[in-house]
Amino acid sequence: MQGPDRSRTREVRVAIVGWGRLGQACAAALHDSRDLALAGIVRRADSPAAPQETRVKGPASVSHISELRAIDVALVCVPTQATPGVTHELLQAGMPIVECAGFEGEALQRHHEDIAHSAERHRVGAVLCAGWDPGVLPHLQRLFDLLVPKGRSHVSRHVAAGLHHTAAARDVPGVQDALCTELSDASGAMQRYVYVQLACGADLDRVRRHIEGDPVFGNEPTHVLEVADLAALECESAGVLLERMGNASYGTHASLILEARLDPTAFTARLMVDAARLLPPHARGAWRYTPFGLVPWDPLRQPP
Repeated sequence: MQGPDRSRTREVRVAIVGWGRLGQACAAALHDSRDLALAGIVRRADSPAAPQETRVKGPASVSHISELRAIDVALVCVPTQATPGVTHELLQAGMPIVECAGFEGEALQRHHEDIAHSAERHRVGAVLCAGWDPGVLPHLQRLFDLLVPKGRSHVSRHVAAGLHHTAAARDVPGVQDALCTELSDASGAMQRYVYVQLACGADLDRVRRHIEGDPVFGNEPTHVLEVADLAALECESAGVLLERMGNASYGTHASLILEARLDPTAFTARLMVDAARLLPPHARGAWRYTPFGLVPWDPLRQPP
């Protein structure tokens, strides 16, 4: 496992490639760093000017990475579908990269294999999966599986931006207010999440049975979750509920539950900045980011 290089005598100069929400979040994270410096931003000529809230002052803004000088590593913050082409171009030019593309399943595996091949061919370092999901969340799932080896796991994701009010759930006796969203799982199947704020003394199980039995919600699997304050939920960016329920036939029936409410873009930006810090200046080939350091990328040993 690779720790940070303590021999550096100057700040690591970082370029941000892509100026969407992730690129701006990376700029904010770099602003708070003492050992990394934002040396330049690569963005399309038609992208908007840097907003003041990112606190970007001074770094060059260019349309191609070749216009920047003395860059140690590039954070790839372009949309997922554009990531393969951008990473290939950067590695071909000998530029170390940190990426966090949101592919899934076989597409993610192929993407990593292509980067590993290109990084090895051009003798340059590349950090893979330096993000929240894919990235750190699968490591947490793996840790839960190790701690509770016999059991079942369930992961629920929700995105506040997709929440909408639903009269069908709000009119259920005992429900003060309700929000609903629909998400697809890894297989593409749709699932509905209904968040309810209950009236005083209301019974959640009774409310859940009523909502799940309503024909309005019968076309898709529906999960009913109680929250204390729907207004606060609407202000949050995203959330995840990770559960591991043990079913061992002996000993303590262990269970683990992690509920996180977060801005996945901000989390990913902080992880990408940390990965840039950990990447040695003369690294070669592909590395996988972990919260404890970098490990050589191995296609046969990947998180679930």
